[in-house]
Amino acid sequence: MLKSTLIVVAVSVAAGATIRAWAFAIFAFLLVAAWGAMILLRGSSFAEASVSCLQLLALMEICYLAGLFAFALWAHIQKRRKRDSIADRPHVTGKRPHG
Repeated sequence: MLKSTLIVVAVSVAAGATIRAWAFAIFAFLLVAAWGAMILLRGSSFAEASVSCLQLLALMEICYLAGLFAFALWAHIQKRRKRDSIADRPHVTGKRPHG
């Protein structure tokens, strides 16, 4: 269970950085439906399967949003670093312009 949770977290965070929200929603729904079917086939009750699926869906959504936020923050920092780099600044001398 821990391995599958870690895989879901890693995939969701990576998806937050790479795919659109609607694509992730479809992916998450299909994954949770398959997870629920697997739990039901193991002999668990419908209530247990529903609760487990909702927990998995909530975890996936939280990790997707965390990945989305982290990627946007990283891109913002990279853009700012590129804009504020010393090499891009004009050469400043101590002399005043004449005229």
